[in-house]
Amino acid sequence: MDILIIGGGLQALSVARSLRKKGHNIIALLYKGDVSTKSKQINKFYITDITPKNEKEYLSSIHSILKQNSVSVIIPLSDITAELLSLHKEMLEQEYHLKCAIPDYDVFQKANDKWLLLSLCAQNNLPHPKTELLTSNNLQDAADRVGFPALIKPNISVGARGITVVYSLSDLQKKYGEILEKYGECTLQEYIDNSGAPYYNVMMYRNQAGDIINTVIMEIVRYYPIKGGSSSFGRTIESKELSEICIKTLEILNWVGFADFDVLKTKNGEFKIIEINPRVPASIRAAEISGVNFPALIVNDIMNLKIDSYTYVPNKQLRYLGLDIMWFISSNKRFSCTPSWFVFFSKNLYYQESGALFFSFFSGLKKICSSSFRKSKSGI
Repeated sequence: MDILIIGGGLQALSVARSLRKKGHNIIALLYKGDVSTKSKQINKFYITDITPKNEKEYLSSIHSILKQNSVSVIIPLSDITAELLSLHKEMLEQEYHLKCAIPDYDVFQKANDKWLLLSLCAQNNLPHPKTELLTSNNLQDAADRVGFPALIKPNISVGARGITVVYSLSDLQKKYGEILEKYGECTLQEYIDNSGAPYYNVMMYRNQAGDIINTVIMEIVRYYPIKGGSSSFGRTIESKELSEICIKTLEILNWVGFADFDVLKTKNGEFKIIEINPRVPASIRAAEISGVNFPALIVNDIMNLKIDSYTYVPNKQLRYLGLDIMWFISSNKRFSCTPSWFVFFSKNLYYQESGALFFSFFSGLKKICSSSFRKSKSGI
């Protein structure tokens, strides 16, 4: 079966490898310079310098690929390609007789837009941080409800980009306009100080019957920025409480397909839903090394094929070396962290970069030297 992946990134390395294990042919539409262009698991590459922000041209590239190949399933691997595919899902499925591995747009947006998701959490008594939508006219009211310190968070963003801590009303008034202009609508969110404690990625697949097929939870131990960002080192665990919270959320959303939750734990032990990534994340490799082939599950379910049974084996460690270098440079715990930063090989240790390890290593160094990247990640 021909599978088209769009969006690239580290997740493309894992997705391609997982699907090739099941005998599928992988076609990829990638931005030039993407780490996944180094993958030996992808059968056919289409390289472009057009970003999904240029929606018309990027969509034209997808049409061109679909006319040249008998694609059965399209899987988006980035926030922006997931939104684009969801928006054009019905048209693509009808025209090319294929399946798009993404929910319908009305359901997708309830997860993709952080304000819509947390509003839904508030309405259904799901644990979440206090959050208020910001406008130029309600900064005082929002601050009164949320309190300080707080976070300005773009409703739709990638990673930690645009997230900025504010300590007072004057601080909020000073910073809000710049973030609004650069990232669009924002919320003011309660700041949860877990002082470098782990946070959690909960990956789940829910089928059309409402059954949760598999769950994988990654406890993220190191991340960059060090006050809250993307995972550089984590391990897979089990948690009944976390699973139940996320299952209930997907039921309320009437979600069908793969979902990836970000969840914080407060100092008093309460879990708080922060967001849902409505597409396959880079941490999908944590599922792969723990015995769960989510990409194959996605394809088989959407194509109404027999779904294999996967046994989850937790306690696997996953490291993103490129980002872990940045953590090492930034953290004052670089020599005292557990497990040690200097352990590069062990029985249960795996790398997100896998076959592109050295490429990712130098990409990490390049990012460290990029002032624009550091600035985008420095808000909190």
